[in-house]
Amino acid sequence: MGQIKAQASSLCLAKGICLQLETGANLGTLKADKLLLERAIMNVISNALDHSPPQGTIYVTVQKTDCFLHISITDEGGGFTPEALHHAQEQFFMGDKSRTSNMHFGMGLYITSSIIKQHGGQLVLSNSKKTGGAQVTIKIPY
Repeated sequence: MGQIKAQASSLCLAKGICLQLETGANLGTLKADKLLLERAIMNVISNALDHSPPQGTIYVTVQKTDCFLHISITDEGGGFTPEALHHAQEQFFMGDKSRTSNMHFGMGLYITSSIIKQHGGQLVLSNSKKTGGAQVTIKIPY
């Protein structure tokens, strides 16, 4: 998580976005593919950055509950549309039709979901009651 915090902090600083990282106590260690898991988490953080308003905040919480590691990333953007909540983990889905740059292919959450499934976990999409923005929770068995 230290390496992810460093990467996310740099990206947030460059875009003028605040990062709040909250890590629960006694997380221990997780047996996982470090590079793949890091890529999955950074995909979600990158999406949160893309959808955050100027001077917004991205909230990352990490906690262990019921034999699962929960990593939740929440932004203050417009949140997921009902269509995106249903289809965002599908290959090539792009909820924001205005994102036609060569850098977006509708693969980010699909790849993230695939990585999390490889670890026996689940990717949960929702809208935050606190911020109104998108909330992506990664659940991995501990």
